[in-house]
Amino acid sequence: MTVTPADDGLTGRCTLGIAHEGPPGYGHGGMSAMLLDELMGCACAAAGTPGLTVSLRMRYHRPVPLETPLRVFARVTGTDDRKIFVTGSITTEADAAVRLVTADGVFIAPGPERAQALFPGLRADP
Repeated sequence: MTVTPADDGLTGRCTLGIAHEGPPGYGHGGMSAMLLDELMGCACAAAGTPGLTVSLRMRYHRPVPLETPLRVFARVTGTDDRKIFVTGSITTEADAAVRLVTADGVFIAPGPERAQALFPGLRADP
């Protein structure tokens, strides 16, 4: 998945192939969950609060087609102490108005020392 900053979150672009098939011609629901979990975690880090998934609630509205360019979107919607609330969606590039899958997640920001151990590539605050 290629990830770029977008409006108030992140956009990922990818195409699922036959290796990702669940029902014939469509992506496995676990692939949708993986894509959203990954991008939602990236959205936390992009917002300055890297976090780990506590819960992820998926809603499958329509099947996700294979061999079709997809648009995955995620954004942080709020925080409460160390909790980070994130939403996400999957659409096709051709019709970004029709949501195929949506998700709500809660992530937790680890303490500073634990964050540095878990995310060594992120710069610690001075």
